[in-house]
Amino acid sequence: MSSDQVATGVINLSEGDSSLANEIKELGGEELMECIQCAKCAAACPMVLAGFPFFNKRIIQAIFLGLRDALLDDSSIWACQSCNRCTEVCPREVNPFEIIQAMRRVAIREFALPTLSIEGLKSLYDTGHAVYLAGAGNTRAKVGLPEKPPSTVANPEALKELQAVIRKTALADLGIIPMDESGVKETCEV
Repeated sequence: MSSDQVATGVINLSEGDSSLANEIKELGGEELMECIQCAKCAAACPMVLAGFPFFNKRIIQAIFLGLRDALLDDSSIWACQSCNRCTEVCPREVNPFEIIQAMRRVAIREFALPTLSIEGLKSLYDTGHAVYLAGAGNTRAKVGLPEKPPSTVANPEALKELQAVIRKTALADLGIIPMDESGVKETCEV
């Protein structure tokens, strides 16, 4: 989508990338073509309330139209909160969340990642959390919780397994984040 198309809201359908839908299906969005654009997913999506231009229904619509560049140029696909409400309410079992994940995989392949996403991926690799509040231990303890959450942060063996899985993904092939085997790191402090 060109800047003129964005300004006017008019889309030249002959410029769409017809291969995008097949790519999404291959990358985990197998049920893409089942979507009837009923918008039940949009009614449940926090991204709609936050005002993102692309949210689950519109992302699927843009994929149907082959608007690869528009989706890659916009950070909306990275704003999904992974709440899975869309998946729960979809009457066609499209699993919009998986389609958004597939679109993220396309973006990773094309190095169309916002900086914050790279930090999140690095933190995911280092801690098992896309956002990990390393300095929250004292606060957690004050309310009676263990200083570390009962997750990969507190389970080094689970983290090693997660890191081994991540090292076998396309993300590792891209080399956008360092992937050593040194265990839990204290990243993404806020």
